[in-house]
Amino acid sequence: SGGAALVFLWWQQQRRGGSSGRPQLQRQLSQPILLRSDSSRVTRCAGPRPSLLQDVNIGSCVERWTDEYLKEKLGDVSLSFHASEGPFLSFVAKNFAYEAIPLSNFFENAYRTGADKRYWYYRSENSKRAKLNSPEIFRRLRADFSIPEELLGGGKVHSEVLRIASAGLKMWLHYDICDNYLCVIRGRKRVLLFPPDDVGKLYIEEPTAKGSSFASTQRLEGSSSKLGSRLMATSAGELSQVWKEFPKAKEAWKNVVEFVMEEGDVLFLPAMWFHCTEALPKEGEEGGLCISTNVFYIRPEMEALHDPKDIWANRELLPAQAAFKHYKEKVYPQLQSLPPRERMFYCRKTIAALEAEIDEALKDCTKSCVSGLWTESM
Repeated sequence: SGGAALVFLWWQQQRRGGSSGRPQLQRQLSQPILLRSDSSRVTRCAGPRPSLLQDVNIGSCVERWTDEYLKEKLGDVSLSFHASEGPFLSFVAKNFAYEAIPLSNFFENAYRTGADKRYWYYRSENSKRAKLNSPEIFRRLRADFSIPEELLGGGKVHSEVLRIASAGLKMWLHYDICDNYLCVIRGRKRVLLFPPDDVGKLYIEEPTAKGSSFASTQRLEGSSSKLGSRLMATSAGELSQVWKEFPKAKEAWKNVVEFVMEEGDVLFLPAMWFHCTEALPKEGEEGGLCISTNVFYIRPEMEALHDPKDIWANRELLPAQAAFKHYKEKVYPQLQSLPPRERMFYCRKTIAALEAEIDEALKDCTKSCVSGLWTESM
């Protein structure tokens, strides 16, 4: 039935004072917890929608995880951080450096202002990677964090990721292959989301190696956007410049969904929804940290399609990998061997065939996926 259905059913149980023993949601929601699909928003995307759960009991971490507590639990361990002079991070442009610093230095650096201010971001890694970002760091804190098992619906947890960012840091636009729950523990987090239908408008591509020329195959090999985190800009002038450089992104902007998450909020992020984030301090504070976790999980019906070598929850599903490999090695070279006019014709004929496949997939998805058209009265 999909992750969105699980979110909805669990939320309804909490509102009605269900038997789970967990406290009911405290804030009154002015809209359905699931996004509506209508002519002014997402028009074609059939399937799970992002869903915001507010004031969820995610453990004692919300109260406990102060600077002093983290120093006590973790010690003065050295961790690998993304460090940047500016707040807008981009994976494609690689406008940041990896720096290993003691935790005590990070807390000191994170609160700096003025000319000395830099932006810092820490991400714990999957257990398959035994590096400075070892998951052992999160294990020392894991007892303080919990997520309602009902939300996983029997799904297999792929990974749990701890994120710590200095206020103002903006993470690049990307998508993940696994469904996941983003949980805000400290501070706030601004999130922009775009539906999977906008994949052709958001400039997804693999970073270009030095000295190599651009090829269309790069757009099949990445999960991060060339836009970086520039869509997080708040001024009309900055966004106007983005539209000049990336005109298709202006079309996608019509479908943007925005949340500002508070401590204790949990956001359901369906696989393949594009998202970028901004770390915000607590309301009323000028600086500080934003601490959050992601719980990536794989639904039972999707397990056979996932790559067992996937560490970051962003490797394409196995059939897609095979298809892209065939395109890169067989289809693309053959198309490139054609004269320009003929190449355009056969590319357009291929596009027409793929668009027909999209229409068929949409019909199948409409029959089997969650429609997202629930209302609060249900």
